[in-house]
Amino acid sequence: MKIFTLCKMGISTAIRSFDTKVLSAKATQLAFSSPLEDGAFTAHGDDTWVSESREQLRANRCVAIPTETVYGLAANALDAQAARSIFETKGRPSDNPLIVHVSSIRMLRSLYHLPAHGDRQIAMPFLGTNNAALEGQHLHTLLSDAEEADRRQGGDGVWPEIPRVYHDVIRRFWPGALTLIMPRPACIPMEVLGGHGSTVAVRFPSHPVARAVISACGLPLAAPSANASGRPSPTLAQHVLHDLDGRLPLIVDAGACDVGVESTVLDAYSANAYVSDTLSPCILRPGGVTYEDLRLMGGTFERLRVYRRDFTSAEMEANPTTPGMKYRHYSPNAPVFLYYCSGSTGDAAANQLDQMQQTLGRLSGKVGIVTVGNSGPFKAPAVELVEIAVADAKELAHRIFALLRRLDEVDRVDAILVQGVDDANEGLAVMNRLGKAASHHISC
Repeated sequence: MKIFTLCKMGISTAIRSFDTKVLSAKATQLAFSSPLEDGAFTAHGDDTWVSESREQLRANRCVAIPTETVYGLAANALDAQAARSIFETKGRPSDNPLIVHVSSIRMLRSLYHLPAHGDRQIAMPFLGTNNAALEGQHLHTLLSDAEEADRRQGGDGVWPEIPRVYHDVIRRFWPGALTLIMPRPACIPMEVLGGHGSTVAVRFPSHPVARAVISACGLPLAAPSANASGRPSPTLAQHVLHDLDGRLPLIVDAGACDVGVESTVLDAYSANAYVSDTLSPCILRPGGVTYEDLRLMGGTFERLRVYRRDFTSAEMEANPTTPGMKYRHYSPNAPVFLYYCSGSTGDAAANQLDQMQQTLGRLSGKVGIVTVGNSGPFKAPAVELVEIAVADAKELAHRIFALLRRLDEVDRVDAILVQGVDDANEGLAVMNRLGKAASHHISC
């Protein structure tokens, strides 16, 4: 194992060098015992990736795993050094919080009954699986006692550790592309929170391979996107290998991610979720679950807000509770020009294409163009064009990171022009990502 130094974004860190292995999970069939409550599973076919990822993660090393959103760089969320290794591997600023991933409601609930970080010698194995081992029986008793205590206080005994405002949201959207801001369990080290705050971001991924890895190692996993910090998020295993080859021991390959953008982050718990003492939940990062989807929950969620669109906070910018709030993200090497317009759909599209044509007249070299729907022919005799058209905002959201990487890493363009979309439904997430990736914003 070699050591090399990574210098990026003001960070200078010694990184262990690995012979990165890529193992395929594409031929493995997985079946889980429960859709929500328990993480036990069976695997049929080649499941070498299960045992090897378990070995690496229990040794507090990083493993890249597929999720339905993007590939994640996973490590033990119960260990401070494991969390630090994520920051080191990515070159990520250490004050940028990590999302904790679980494979069952049982695993999430169990976190609130584990000893405080630093009060134990090793992480408890098989956490979240209703196994017959001693620790499984012990946790079963703790969870049952918590349910009974909740009933004695007039509650229904259902998931007493989880804020009640989230219960229906969990039933509707988990497992899936939704991250929830929760009270921090004492077992989660402050490194996972970026060194500040009293809440933690938690997600229950729906991708069967991600869920199986979490259950197999028996640990909640902290996992940001598995890219070099600031680069477009990876939606293929080869994207991870391009950025992080030699910096981690293992990449689990399950093909392309289904959603293509990161999870939505919802806060209905912290002080940020209140306006004049009234609970008004907020989306801190738009993603795979849309604003419109969450509004349909009704009640409290009719007051749903979106950070940056409906409100801002200097304190949240300085001390973010979730990724994606403080630093520039998703940027390829080539400069990105983003075109967005208001007005009717037809007029906006025509204005965007006209502005893109004008930009082409000022550029030279090789230029990539991403358009939405029908696009007219571009005239640029001094420019070599690489044109890509997508059908609509949903397809753009699904493919945007892969397209940025293809144009940058394969086609090696000198500039990328992207036609923006309305910030409704999937458009809210894709415009959020493109807004962070773009170095040039052109309003039509």
